[in-house]
Amino acid sequence: MNIPLARILSIITLIFFLGCGDNKENEVFKKDLLIKEDATKTWLHKVENYKKSKKYFLVLNKYYSQKIKEHSYMNAAEILDIACVYLADSYDFNEPFMATIKEFDAKYRKEVPALKTTFVDAYFANYYYDKNNLKKASAYFRNITLLKPNDYNSCYNIARAYYDLSYIYYIMGKQNLSLDANQKSFEYFSKIDSPKGLAFVYSNYANIYSAVGDKKRAVENADKAIKAYKSINNTYNVYIGLINKISIYDFLKDSRKSALIDSTYQTFIDSKDENKILKIKIYDFKVENLVQENKLNEAKKILDDLKPIVEEIHSDDLTQEYKVTFALYEIKKNPNYSNFGDIKKALPTLIKNQQYEKANMFYGVLQNNAIQNNDFKNALHYEVEKQIIADSIGNNATKGKIAELETIYQTEKKEQQIAIQKTTIINKNTTIGLLTSLFLGFFLIVIVYITWQKQKKLKLEKQNAQLYTKQLLEKTEEERKRIASDLHDSISHELLSLKNLIEQKTDLTNHKIDLIINDIRIISRNLHPIMFDKIGLKATIEQLVIRTQSVNDFMVTSDITYNNSLSTNDELQVYRIIQEALSNIIKYADALAAKIEMYEKNNCIYIEIKDNGKGFDVGETLNGKSAFGLHNIIERSRAIGGEAKITSDKNGTIVSIQIKNKS
Repeated sequence: MNIPLARILSIITLIFFLGCGDNKENEVFKKDLLIKEDATKTWLHKVENYKKSKKYFLVLNKYYSQKIKEHSYMNAAEILDIACVYLADSYDFNEPFMATIKEFDAKYRKEVPALKTTFVDAYFANYYYDKNNLKKASAYFRNITLLKPNDYNSCYNIARAYYDLSYIYYIMGKQNLSLDANQKSFEYFSKIDSPKGLAFVYSNYANIYSAVGDKKRAVENADKAIKAYKSINNTYNVYIGLINKISIYDFLKDSRKSALIDSTYQTFIDSKDENKILKIKIYDFKVENLVQENKLNEAKKILDDLKPIVEEIHSDDLTQEYKVTFALYEIKKNPNYSNFGDIKKALPTLIKNQQYEKANMFYGVLQNNAIQNNDFKNALHYEVEKQIIADSIGNNATKGKIAELETIYQTEKKEQQIAIQKTTIINKNTTIGLLTSLFLGFFLIVIVYITWQKQKKLKLEKQNAQLYTKQLLEKTEEERKRIASDLHDSISHELLSLKNLIEQKTDLTNHKIDLIINDIRIISRNLHPIMFDKIGLKATIEQLVIRTQSVNDFMVTSDITYNNSLSTNDELQVYRIIQEALSNIIKYADALAAKIEMYEKNNCIYIEIKDNGKGFDVGETLNGKSAFGLHNIIERSRAIGGEAKITSDKNGTIVSIQIKNKS
């Protein structure tokens, strides 16, 4: 069925414009331009005001209440969003602010688009994470991931939710789910070209690889995260990246852990950074080093410095980490120390909530105490519990085929794709380029379509001509066979009968009748080789060679290696080609000898008839009026799917035929 060209072009046009339409799945979001805010909102936006001003919450609450009274729920949501980010990052889950968030969630959230209120779920998720309730935390993060982004900020929030969800799954030992969430996080961060977001992703990959024991890739990804943070001068997250790398060394029992703790601690001290969260985490690790080195006085001094900071922040997560570090110090100082009530009390809850990483830390403290007191029975018990925890973190991923890590781990390649996307977005000439490409495409399609139609027509004509030639030759052969049969079986028989019936036989009469009979046999044999169907191609050619030599005083040899791979009709055409070639040699070549070769090789049949005659100009002869014999050879070859090549010079002529074996 031929489709009109105009219809093809219209279909292509439709596909093009559909392809150029909004593709939400692959949409890339630009960062929103800064909008001039009112003075109060601008002041609340500044993180230094949150950190240093005692009236931050007074201003926040007053502004929020005013916007609620004005039914300006979007503005109320925006200011809560700002505060939620600052408070969650600082582990600040104070009751008054939590009450405000709960009130907004219950009364006003439905008045604002869902993508503008993800901060509520994020704040609750971080709160439950701090309380070691990972199931509730993950549920709130999943609420955010169910949404579809429509701008830069919503895309960032969804990407961040996937990142946090991935980290929670890692802690719970659900590494396959952690991988899936981290890959989603990567995809959304890629849409906004966020180096900070991609650093988050590297950090999670580092955790996942450490969980399954792939130390090399765990460290590689941790270093990539640190490098990415440095590239955007994000000092806070550079330290977070270093802390994460220390944790990886700790989990994998890497000897480089101690040196990294010391260098990170010294860098932090030299920088005079006052961030309390970083101080607690880095100082905790430093105390651990000092305890192992038996520098207990220095360790005690740092612990004393940390205590008021931990109490001020009032984070369950950070408080537990501090208690673990303090317990390590006490165990080293006093082998009989046994004040592990809080740690032992917390363990069942940690395991129930699948807080395996922290549970592993707690068991480590108890094991150290048991070893210090030569209580090897309990030390072994805690080692078994630690191994169960380690299996819970990493073994699930093994069961779920760790090979998936290699498939998903395509970060470098994805970064290149992001760069291409960014270039495409910035390029102001994209639309013109697409339109130009469209019209060029149309032009090329028209040319290709016309050429294809011509080639199709020529091919069809060639096939029809070849079929007609083959059928014509077959019909001709059938007719010749019938005539030959009639001559041989009827007329020849009648002449023999006549010869026997003539009463007055003379030598002259007998001789004439014998000549007529012989001529009829020759005509019959030339029309169709009588025994061809019975003796086959090879024997028939050999008879032709013998007959040609005896009649024409001309030397002909043959070398035939043939396995009967052609059909009988095709074999008959091969015989006719050889017969025609020999006839031409006898008539025109003035040759003394000729040779026929036929063999099979590489699924092809090769035939060659050559003589040592005077030769001729092949091109001139083929274009002349007396080249029927040569054209006969060429057309018969084509009819059976072969190709004839004729070459000639003063040393003689060669007719070569190559036929593809169809069997």
